[in-house]
Amino acid sequence: MEHTDVVIVGAGPIGLETAAALKQASVDAIVLDGGAVGNTIFTQFPHQTRFFSSPERLHIANVAMPSDAGEKPTCDAYLAYLRSVIDTLALDVRTFQRVTDARHKDGVWHVHTRSPSGIESTFIARHIVLATGGTQTCRTLGVPGEDMPHVHRFLGDPHRFFRRRVLVVGGRNSAIESALRLYRVGASVTLSYRGEGLHERVKYWLRPEVQALIDEGRIRGLMPTVVKRIEAGQVLLKNCNCDETQKIEVDDILLQLGFEQDASTLQMFGVEVDAQTNAPTFDEGTLQTTSPGVFVAGTATAGTQQRFRVYIETSHVHAARITSAITGGPPPGESDYPVRLLPES
Repeated sequence: MEHTDVVIVGAGPIGLETAAALKQASVDAIVLDGGAVGNTIFTQFPHQTRFFSSPERLHIANVAMPSDAGEKPTCDAYLAYLRSVIDTLALDVRTFQRVTDARHKDGVWHVHTRSPSGIESTFIARHIVLATGGTQTCRTLGVPGEDMPHVHRFLGDPHRFFRRRVLVVGGRNSAIESALRLYRVGASVTLSYRGEGLHERVKYWLRPEVQALIDEGRIRGLMPTVVKRIEAGQVLLKNCNCDETQKIEVDDILLQLGFEQDASTLQMFGVEVDAQTNAPTFDEGTLQTTSPGVFVAGTATAGTQQRFRVYIETSHVHAARITSAITGGPPPGESDYPVRLLPES
């Protein structure tokens, strides 16, 4: 059993930035995460994926991130940067500590965790910050065969798909980047998307390249289509504009359908959430929720986002607002955290 001023659930960028802001204000904080540091980036991003945002927009806690020849950083470089921030600022971060229960009693929170090896721990704190992100659950198709072993949700290392017939389902950034990576390693790639063409908001440096590969027949584009049934070695697709169906032979299926917010941790702490989006109810100025002593930070504030408006570079101010609310200090001004969005954002 450990006592601290604040327990932060989530060791992503904004959770770590909040821990750093609290430490600078002489407030003790322990950061807990059910996975690794930056677990969403670690588990959901294919290796060497580049961010939309430039390095200075991803900096946290005033720790500069080196730029690789002026390029936008890769997820691998950013994970290394997060490790460096933790070491440089000596933040107290406990990974693979999954929160299993939370109780509010006598003005403090009792947070119970379990490690993969079965060790149980209890942390007692007056304040809680939930920086749990908004992409915990993969969207599903809801069709027969979706749970078959050759259906994948994450690309991982594309090397395993060499000379495999792969159907990529989706038409936004993840799907397009996966299709391109699969093509580059020698997979036979088919792309199914319900839209008439690639989504207009695909990264501007990817869209024309993949469109050219489709036009040349190097990547097979089946649009607009939706998956109706998955079977061993084949998939049934339906044309969205008519009743026409076709079966295509595949070895693997990669579903890139986006993610949804899992509100279970928010609800465990008694936070009121929207029934449709799972977005928590909170005060914009302080990030405090409807539950006593509980704050939200980062993309956890937005629930399931159809179009991302809350992400790292728009969430830096959360750390300062939460710290001010906990310490009773003056809130940060809007000019302290100007957000001038890049076109690709």
